[in-house]
Amino acid sequence: MLATVGILSVAFLYRAAGCYIDMTGIPGLESPSPAVSTDGGMTAVHFLDVGQGDSTLICGTEKTVLIDGGERDQGDVVLADLKEFGVKTIDCIIATHPHSDHIGGLVDVLEYAAEYDDLEIKQVIIPDIPENDIPTTAVYANFLNGVEANGLSVTFAEYQMTLDLGSSMMTIYPPVPGADYSSLNDYSVCANLVCGDVSFFFTGDMEHPEEYDLLEGGFLSGVEATVLKAGHHGSSTSSSEELLAQLKPEYVVISCGAGNKYGHPNTEALERFYQYTDEIYRTDLDGIITCTTDGTNVAWTTEGEE
Repeated sequence: MLATVGILSVAFLYRAAGCYIDMTGIPGLESPSPAVSTDGGMTAVHFLDVGQGDSTLICGTEKTVLIDGGERDQGDVVLADLKEFGVKTIDCIIATHPHSDHIGGLVDVLEYAAEYDDLEIKQVIIPDIPENDIPTTAVYANFLNGVEANGLSVTFAEYQMTLDLGSSMMTIYPPVPGADYSSLNDYSVCANLVCGDVSFFFTGDMEHPEEYDLLEGGFLSGVEATVLKAGHHGSSTSSSEELLAQLKPEYVVISCGAGNKYGHPNTEALERFYQYTDEIYRTDLDGIITCTTDGTNVAWTTEGEE
């Protein structure tokens, strides 16, 4: 069992990959030295509060990753968070799937980076969706235009594609090749972030069909998650018993909006989570949620308690 500490109290910052990481409260850290894990430093995962949407900022010692950006009206929120955390370079944006509550805010991020020189984006990863399922929405078109405005081309997620963040390693899990799903949710790009003995699993809006295919195909063999970012905002159609049995999460984070019309998180999903942990964080209740790890210990802070 991991050594766990509570809410961080005093600001004690280490600058890594252009992103400030709060290291207060992690046992064994008496000075801002990154040399506390076999990977050489700290990793901070910020689950941003974008209402009924999804956005996660990951800061390693060498690289920064942004997964999704919330709904179209949340772009300014994400940009403000990037500034607050001192981010000047996003080494990789992962757009898990082309629903507006995940890529909408990325439009503003991309447009800002294209216009101003205090934010640089180096790569954008998206799922390779069958041609007949590619959306024709204005928000998706604007997203692609934003990628092009930064002089980039999208990179299609491939199985076990890896991103080295310095203090942690991320492995990409795209939808199973050849899969034909009825919902864009099941084309979500998932990711497993490992920092020493601590791991995170990010699900996008993956629902039971994609979960089943990844599990049955053996793609998740050996993958566990200290921290699980719950699929599809904690809906009943995600985070199946089978997926949880594979990942065995010690903590769960749910990104959802206060009083949302969908009833997220669903009570059935919550009951499944409680079989593994009672350490459940929610952006609708906690605001921005940050998990900081040195590869052995984890520390949590929430927006209202920073």
